[in-house]
Formats: sequence, structure tokens, C-alpha cells
Amino acid sequence: MNDILEVDNKKNKNQELYAPKEEIKDNKNQLRKKNRIIKSLSIATGVLALSTLGFGIGFAISESNSMKYQNNLESVYNSNFYSMLDSVNNLENKISKILSSTSSSYQRKTLLEASKNASEAEIAVSSLPLSQNDIQETIKLVNQVSGYTSTLAENLTQGGELSSQDLNSLNEIDQSLLQLKQQLNDFARKLNQGVSILNSSFDIDNNSNEFTKMLALSNNDNIEYPTMIYDGPFSDSVVNSTIKGLKGNKVSKTEAMKNVEKCFKNTTDIVFESETKGKFETYNFRVKNTQNETLFVQVTMIEGHILTISGAGANGINTVNEEQAKQIALDFTKINGIENGEVVWMDSIGSDVYMNIAPVQNNIVLYPDLIKVKIDMTSGTVVGYDATAYFTNHVERTLSKGNLSLSGAKDKASKDYQIDNTRYVLTPLDYNREVVCVEVKATKDDNTYYFYYNVQDGSLENVLKVIKTDNGNLLM
Repeated sequence: MNDILEVDNKKNKNQELYAPKEEIKDNKNQLRKKNRIIKSLSIATGVLALSTLGFGIGFAISESNSMKYQNNLESVYNSNFYSMLDSVNNLENKISKILSSTSSSYQRKTLLEASKNASEAEIAVSSLPLSQNDIQETIKLVNQVSGYTSTLAENLTQGGELSSQDLNSLNEIDQSLLQLKQQLNDFARKLNQGVSILNSSFDIDNNSNEFTKMLALSNNDNIEYPTMIYDGPFSDSVVNSTIKGLKGNKVSKTEAMKNVEKCFKNTTDIVFESETKGKFETYNFRVKNTQNETLFVQVTMIEGHILTISGAGANGINTVNEEQAKQIALDFTKINGIENGEVVWMDSIGSDVYMNIAPVQNNIVLYPDLIKVKIDMTSGTVVGYDATAYFTNHVERTLSKGNLSLSGAKDKASKDYQIDNTRYVLTPLDYNREVVCVEVKATKDDNTYYFYYNVQDGSLENVLKVIKTDNGNLLM
């Protein structure tokens, strides 16, 4: 076992070990430089169980209130960091106990506790100033562990047991958690020595800040999870490594701002924040609207389309229902240059509605080109949006429905299932394949399944099962 600084569960002990530093080193020249360069902060949020929608939230900081904001943010960041540390320590402890136990009842109980710890870690991660691109593996780890442990617990409830593959996956997860735990505890020691989360988040190199680099995990693709889709079928599919959906000219910052104004009808203020020079080159704006909501919007430099939106919705009573939210999402994607969109999946949590919208070509749903949208039903505003997959993958394709009819696909499903719906879809599969299939949605024993039959030879390419959780539905 690595020599790792452990966190005591008792609050008084926890506070003694990890009391946040309230003093920030007084370097006036450096502070003036930061105030000139950085007028706002962005907090990158991870994908919760349903919503793999990870985005930044912009906070305007004026010159006169800069020190006040920095002190307040430092305190908040410290609190959230120690919450994350505590959750990860507890999560790794739970996983190691599961690996040491042969009792199904104990494993189930501990798996549910681990899922809760992972969810708590997700919340803490979402409130830290992390660079989205470099923290993806850490976000992916805690996000998938939350759903995976919950799924394993459900299997044990139904009389199953942990297979050797499950135990191997849990062991791989435990090793990754040990790595993350080590990095968090190392940084906790630095905090106790006077290091500032806020200052380290200002230290930006290659679009990533120093704080993120300290916490970023290496690639975790060696972990064998079941195929988990947290916000609808194929929501995380990015088939191509190069951008295929943007072929036009570069737009100016002014043109990009006008496109933001066109998409948002109720803006009161649009402020240019920065530029991103990653896989997508973007202009980044902070947008305020009449609902007193603040949104962080990225616009592609090529063609000037909105790539992502992130923000928090208003508080209050819902003013729109799910059907109205659906139309708002469809209208928004159309204004943003995405034609023939169709809502292929929808779910709601609280006052937020989450949707996957896919373009349709020749009555075939293009799953690789999904757009993820989040609507706040309190204000009817698009507060979350991710068109990364669309602009990465979308091209005009030559597609064939082959020899398999919709009714023929129905006949392939077992007679034990009730068929609810069929449609032609382009599905992203392993080895970067895109295959036209008939998607058969079916139910059995109150469970929902999706079967994917290849239209050329009728072979079964994939099966997904809906797993119901307290935080919404996921598929595996």
C-alpha cells in the first residue's frame, strides 16, 4: 500500500489535518499582472451520471473587488478540494474492502456506499477551477465508477454475483483510485505549506493550468467497464480524431459575437473572454441574459457555430414543460446551423431537461453526430450544449438501408420481448466503425432493451439495457 496521508472521518480531526489557508501571499506586482490578464474565472464541470455535460461557469471579477473575490474563491476552492479528497479516500477504501470480501450482502452494501462516494466526488470536481481537456480522465473515472458500482449492486440484489471480470475491473479501478488518492494527498500537503489553488489555476500553459496538471490522471482506457452511456445511446461517440464538420472560412470575433446574439434572444451583455487553441479553435464569451443567468459560450473560429454552452439555470418555478423544452432545443440547434435534427433521447432531473438531438438523413438517425442539450425549465434557457461530436463527425454520407426491413428486425427479437419501437440508425461501433442498423426498442419484465441489427446481413451488432438509478437512467 502506498504511503498515503489518510483523512479521518471525524470532522474535528479532518479540520485539524486540512484547515484551509486563509492568507494569500502578498505580491502586488504579480497580482496587478493577473488582474490585467484575467478578468474572469472559469470552473469546468464534469459529466454527472446522466449528464456527461462538462462545462465552465464564468464569474466576472472587477479590479476593485479582485482581492475580495480571490479570498472568497480560495476559501470555496479549499472546501471543495477537501470534500473531493475525503470522497476519493472513502471511495478507494470501499473498493478495497469489496475486493477483500466474499459476502454478497456485504459487497452489495459497500458497492452502494462506493457509488455515493463517487457521486460526492463528482460534485466536488465540478466546483474546482480545472482545465476540461486535461482532467477528462479523472472526471471519467469518478463518473463511471458511480454508475458501475450502482449497477453491480443491482445485479447482486437480483441474486447475481461478482464475476471474475467484475473483480478484475474493480481491481483496475482501485489502482487508478490509489493514483488519484496519492495525487490529492500530495497536493493537500502543499496546501498546508501555503500553496494557493487560485494562484495555481492562474498559471496557464498550453490551455491547461498548473492545478489541473497536479490532479490529472493518466489514461484509464485499460479499465474494462461495461459499455456505459450516461445520457442516451451513443452520447459520447466521437468517431473521428480530425474535425470533418467544419469546412468553411474563419470568422472574426465580431462575427462570432453576432452569432451568439442570434442564438440567444434575451441577452443583456456579451463579453469576450479568451480564445482556445485546442482541437477546436474557439472564441469564448461570457453571456448574461434577462433571467440573470450567466453562461460561458464557445464559438468555433471556423464558420462561427456555437460549440459548447455551460452555465447554471435560474431558481424558481418552472415556466416551460418538457415538450416546450424539446421545441426550444430543436429551434436552437437549427439556428446554430444544424438542420434536420430530431430528439432521440430525453430525460429530466429536477428543473433541468437533458436531450440528445441527432440529424436524420434518408430517415436514418445519425448517432455519431449527436448534439447534447440541457434546458432549464425555470427560464426556458439553453444552459448546457455540446456539439463537439457533431462538428467532429458530420459529413454527407452515402447510406443504404440494406435488405433488413423494420418488420424483419422485429421478427429477430425473442418472442419474450414486447416490441415498442423500431427505426433505422447509423451506430458507432468498435474499431471506429459506423454501421447502419435497425434499432429495436423492446421491454421484458419491466426492463427496457435496445437491439441493433446490421441491415446488410441481419447480424446482431449490439445490445443495450436501460438501468434505472436514483440519478436517472443509464444504458449498459
